[in-house]
Amino acid sequence: LINIEWAGKKLNIVDTPGYLEFHGEAKSALRVADFAAIVLSSNHGVEVGSELSWGYAKKDYDIPVLFVVNQLDRENADFDAVIAQLRERFGNKVFPFMVPVNHGEGFNQIGDVLRKELYTYELDGSGNYSEKKADGEWGDKLDEMHEELIELIAESDDSLLETFFENGELTEEELRGGLHNAFISGGLIPVFAIASKNNVGVKRMMDVVSRYAPCASDFKEVHGKRPGTDEAIHHGPSVDEPVSAFVFKTVSEPHIGELSFFRVYSGTITAGDSLSNTSRNTTEKMRQVFFMNGKNRVDSNKLIAGDIGAAVKLKNTHTGDTLASSQSPI
Repeated sequence: LINIEWAGKKLNIVDTPGYLEFHGEAKSALRVADFAAIVLSSNHGVEVGSELSWGYAKKDYDIPVLFVVNQLDRENADFDAVIAQLRERFGNKVFPFMVPVNHGEGFNQIGDVLRKELYTYELDGSGNYSEKKADGEWGDKLDEMHEELIELIAESDDSLLETFFENGELTEEELRGGLHNAFISGGLIPVFAIASKNNVGVKRMMDVVSRYAPCASDFKEVHGKRPGTDEAIHHGPSVDEPVSAFVFKTVSEPHIGELSFFRVYSGTITAGDSLSNTSRNTTEKMRQVFFMNGKNRVDSNKLIAGDIGAAVKLKNTHTGDTLASSQSPI
């Protein structure tokens, strides 16, 4: 687990291994994710693990997906071949937001389709870059791709499509709202081009994700059942709603005991709260709650709806259990 703040947004990241032996880890993470970022190698493209992860995200949990093509600084990198593979497997909604200008050894330049600009990155790992308006051959290419992207965004919203046909373009505000909605609905599957070793393209990818990707409040209802019955009930995803949280992983830590990872779906969990484990009909005292950054625990007074955190020494709570307010159990 990693949590960071970027461009005024808080991102809770759950990083999982790609190897097939660990696909249980990917499934448990996707159970609590708002969207999935599937990382591909520029050399190998779509592999079995990529297809399985797509299946878990779309079929099992029905969440949006984006793709990240990494290692574009490798000698045999072939971004166009990877895009072709992605479209063949996952459809024509797959669309690159960034394209590498000089992939291969020394890769440091990216064309940004949204802004129609060229970014040249420093290769010192800082992630810093200079930008300029694309012109010439790259100007034409990015103009053309920008038009295609706008059409794809408009297609997922009838009123936007109408505006687009009437005016021949969309304002930045219309584009922003439409892009966000297209991402959530699956009408658009973004692809990013990066080389993580030298931090090329990562900042721009993070900017786009923080602005347009789905977030906790986009999912209007937290669905569940009234404990002991099959009656469907729901909470909103707000901090003002009663508490509901789902434990998606349990690990045993030396000198500490069991560490329970959970996603807060509604309300606020404060250290010292007594919550109902509605899966086992018991009560749990949340003595300490943490944010996690890798193995480092950061004490927190409270975790709010949308947060992913951890608690220690829960007496009778296991993976797959729900913790909720005893006044409004779910």
